[in-house]
Amino acid sequence: MDVEKIGTAEDAGGGAGTGSVAGSGAADLTDGLGVFLRRFPTAQAGDLGGTGPLAGMRLGIKALIACAEAVPTAQSRVYDPDFCAGRDALVVERLRAAGARIAGVTTMAEHAVGRPDPALDFPIPRNPWDPARWPGASSCGTASAIALGEVDAGLGTDTSGSCRIPAAFCGITGLRPSFGLLPLDGILPGAPSLDVVGPMARTAAECRRLLDVMRGRAAGGAEDPASVDEAQVDLRGTVIGVPAELLAGGGSHDSDDSGDPVRVPDGARGWDERIAPGVGAAFAGALADLRAAGAEVRVVELPPVDDMVRVTMTIFVRELFDVHREDLVARWNDFGRSMRRTAASGALVDDAVYRAALERAGEYANRIDEVLAALGGPAGASARESRSVAIALPTWPQVAPPLVFKGGVPQNDWNLTGAYSATGHPALALPMGFAAPGQGAAADPRAAATEGMGLPVSLQLIGRHGGDDALLDLGQAYQALTDHHLRMPDRRAAAAGLARVEPMPDPDAEPVSEEELAAVPQILVDRLAELGIPAGLHDLVTIAGILS
Repeated sequence: MDVEKIGTAEDAGGGAGTGSVAGSGAADLTDGLGVFLRRFPTAQAGDLGGTGPLAGMRLGIKALIACAEAVPTAQSRVYDPDFCAGRDALVVERLRAAGARIAGVTTMAEHAVGRPDPALDFPIPRNPWDPARWPGASSCGTASAIALGEVDAGLGTDTSGSCRIPAAFCGITGLRPSFGLLPLDGILPGAPSLDVVGPMARTAAECRRLLDVMRGRAAGGAEDPASVDEAQVDLRGTVIGVPAELLAGGGSHDSDDSGDPVRVPDGARGWDERIAPGVGAAFAGALADLRAAGAEVRVVELPPVDDMVRVTMTIFVRELFDVHREDLVARWNDFGRSMRRTAASGALVDDAVYRAALERAGEYANRIDEVLAALGGPAGASARESRSVAIALPTWPQVAPPLVFKGGVPQNDWNLTGAYSATGHPALALPMGFAAPGQGAAADPRAAATEGMGLPVSLQLIGRHGGDDALLDLGQAYQALTDHHLRMPDRRAAAAGLARVEPMPDPDAEPVSEEELAAVPQILVDRLAELGIPAGLHDLVTIAGILS
């Protein structure tokens, strides 16, 4: 390695990484859990002014989305203070016109990437079910605020799972709408080929209310599923596909081409080893609930999850680099380490690889369309027919992981959200039960008690492109059968957990070893030097890990 090409920049921002828990002893639990960047006093509880279909609804807005009270900073030192200054993003404008109140700007991962750097002076978002754990991807502050009841609903953005993963980890509902359904005016870009803005709420019905307003419709008067008798839910005619890949490792099923129903295991046995048994058991329970209401479940063959994830992440890091290229050169040390390292990895995705990833994403989208059409009828099926099909899988393969700062290295978990991002299909994350923090789970995760119920786990439903209403119909039906979405974290337990949280260790505290340096490809050093990006040794080692 030509070390001289690295430049003289040190790993500024590495610091001691104390990861202090702000406000852990304060009366306001939301400070300790890092829920808000800024609160607006005009929208506190009890202030129900305004008229319209969303009158009285308090919303949390992710710091990537403009609202008149605050320029979007993306929870970063690096942002444009003139971007939409004094005005709302179009979706926020529509929500406000419908009577909603903006309660505040919620925390996030910097520029919707990785995890917050504890060395920077921003709140560290924490999980309201267990403050020692991560609340999810970049829309985490909105999810935490909803779980705690601090807001009624809110907005996130989803590039590779940032509405769905926080919804899963915090026990709420989150929708990634069909790509292109909602306007992105007034929202900072991350990866434009993947970015969507999406509603997050306790229920699918509330997500629908926000979605209707944001796409220019009057908010629907859909019946609240909490008030629907289970006996009224009739899912006969609904067909749900389960990816065969989830059954790898010993699960058996009738895999013929006749189109006849196939058997899905009723418990955790047989699930791929990358899915925790507690998650598998809850998923099997969710399928059982849907079957009991009349739905048919079939195993379907889809493109490999890992291949779809690679396509999404290739597009993601290349476009992220393109969006932030100038600032990465000029203000490298002002970015948090997780964000700058992930973005810089996109510098090694050349044009040919990027174009191939976009083309492959289109091929995968077509294959998913074919599977959904085969489940529910031919292309061009009526709206009623299109409501009857979905693909089901867990939102995430594990419960919320411990909150540690990994410096930009992605988790090794199976990314079941990123797989269905580049294809453009709508995806809905719904609470489906609770599981123990380890590999085990309660004997029946659907019947967990409020005390000691464990951590939330989540069902993900994928629908036809443009079939967002059909997907929400199915989500509302499922939530009429279950009450997982009504459970809330214990605020006293969360406060007690905050008092026990230890500072996060800093992965850059130890010097880089010769072995780590040897693993850094020379092409990475050359490319960053060519661009003028002043990466330090820890940066290079971590970027190399991302690329591997």
